[in-house]
Amino acid sequence: MSQAAAGERTSTRRKWAAIGVATLLLAASFWVVLLAFELWLGDLTTAELEAGAEVPMTREVGLALSGGFALMGVAFAALALISRRPRPWGAAALAWVLGGVMWLGFAFIAGEPYTPMVAGFSAGGVVALRAEAEHTVGRRVIAAVVVTGYVYLLLRLALVPGVIVAPLLPLPALAWADALAERRALAGSAG
Repeated sequence: MSQAAAGERTSTRRKWAAIGVATLLLAASFWVVLLAFELWLGDLTTAELEAGAEVPMTREVGLALSGGFALMGVAFAALALISRRPRPWGAAALAWVLGGVMWLGFAFIAGEPYTPMVAGFSAGGVVALRAEAEHTVGRRVIAAVVVTGYVYLLLRLALVPGVIVAPLLPLPALAWADALAERRALAGSAG
């Protein structure tokens, strides 16, 4: 994969290709993790879990969780490489760690696996997606927080639609934040 020349912008087509490939890989990661939880918890109810039902960690569950985590890393690497991020391997590694911390740490606060994965995907995307001069980390972080909050609320109102769209929203939300920054920069230079 060739690196973009210094000062050369990544085309919109390439950026959306990176977002598309990474979103598909993140969706696969999301569904593998949900499979792991299904294998792990099976038919246990919330009441049984709160009562202290024993839930052993099996090899299959561990493999599924590891596979989902690995797919997340591959997604961030694809995002960084295809979008022509400078130092893509370092950015992908940082995105993977940041996404994993959000994914694992936020799960204890949220009490469910969906929202933390969206938070992790968003946080990793902020780091892995190439930013142009007018793009700011602040706008991307706001987009990540908004999409995570939206998914959190959507899951409480409509679980099945929320689970279906959850892994599809984080990276397009970052692209939306970047598009707003580009539009603002264009309006500022025209005025």
